[in-house]
Amino acid sequence: MPFSLAGQLAQQAPVVQADAPLGLVAENLRASSGGVVAVLDRVTPDKTSNSQRDARIIGIVTQEDLARATQRVFGPVLEPVALNGHGGNGHIEIPEAGEESPVPLVAAPTPQSPLETLQELRARDVMHGEVPFVPAQFSLANALLTFDRVGLGTLPVLDESNRYLGMISRADVLSALAGYIRPPVVGGMATPLGVWLTDGVLNGGAPTIGLFLSGLGIAGRYVLSLVVVYFLARSLDPSWGASVLSGRLGMQSDPTGLLNTVFFFLHALLLLLFFRITPLAGVHAAEHQTVHALERGLPLTVENVSKMPRAHPRCGTNLMAIAGLILVGVTHLPSLSPDNILIVLLVTFFAWRSFGDVLQVVFTTRPASKKQIESGIKAANELMAAYQAQPFALSRSPLKLLNRGMLWAGAGAILGQVVLLYGLDLLARLLNWT
Repeated sequence: MPFSLAGQLAQQAPVVQADAPLGLVAENLRASSGGVVAVLDRVTPDKTSNSQRDARIIGIVTQEDLARATQRVFGPVLEPVALNGHGGNGHIEIPEAGEESPVPLVAAPTPQSPLETLQELRARDVMHGEVPFVPAQFSLANALLTFDRVGLGTLPVLDESNRYLGMISRADVLSALAGYIRPPVVGGMATPLGVWLTDGVLNGGAPTIGLFLSGLGIAGRYVLSLVVVYFLARSLDPSWGASVLSGRLGMQSDPTGLLNTVFFFLHALLLLLFFRITPLAGVHAAEHQTVHALERGLPLTVENVSKMPRAHPRCGTNLMAIAGLILVGVTHLPSLSPDNILIVLLVTFFAWRSFGDVLQVVFTTRPASKKQIESGIKAANELMAAYQAQPFALSRSPLKLLNRGMLWAGAGAILGQVVLLYGLDLLARLLNWT
């Protein structure tokens, strides 16, 4: 069922204790999207600990409270002046020389050490002791009435035992009533069965087996590119082909390492090209474009999603591609010395950080078809529907890591690589390739 109670929408937000300095209160208020910071009787690093769940709220601090605190320390530099008669357009009316000011301009005395005075202030000195709140069992309609009565757009949520649960805003309630509330972070992966999306707990789109198949596909591309490199190396020198299938080129006749470098880049290029020409690259693009549309709050239509960028900074499938590049590098090392492995890791890391978007646009994605984009929209709608139907807006699960999908894809890649490489080795022995 959709969200119906205020307690379901309670969100984690920055909090402070009563003895927190004013600077920390201001920083947490700056980081709070609702413009309200709760003052609790206890704060622990672990949000799920019993002591955190048992915390009681003893006050709240708003931007207006900070304004009053600074006025207490500095005093108003000038008393408020009237706006001119242009509909309150922000211009301040400054009296001409010799004219009487419409509002007296009174200079405030300057404190001797205002900064030291500010540093001495604590949350308890500026907070509201009488805390308006929304009971967790309130309906969303009653929550809206509470916002109107109190005059604040964000309020704390308390359970039946007056324990602090989190904060709720008017926007939370309205978006829930309209069925548009979405997870704070959405990730996903491209699979042979379509787009798979998750918030870390809830999933939508392709079944979990698709993640495993995606890993198998990466392993298959790696082995296929290795076979192509083998035949190319063998056409140049039969001993080179045998070195390719042995797991490392290890060309003792080339002390400069140039051939190792050439075959490394050839193998990496083939791996990426095989990814680019498969339908999975289009699904990958559709996944990114759907997540972009969700994050920008756009209606999920084919037209909107297709206009989104194909590259995404939180690309999950690209991590698998990076792992493949590292594997390619290790394959073509002349030896597995720590220095050589370190060089491969450093080159891959800095190349990824510098050319991540290029890697996505040129190799790991391609323009998605309408069917692939519709797969992404379907996954997003399923995830949104599951998110609306859960007991709380902030999902909690001890299996969150498993639900990220990378473990399933990684398992498929590792198993596929072991099986395929073993099969390739058997085939090479039968056909006398080595």
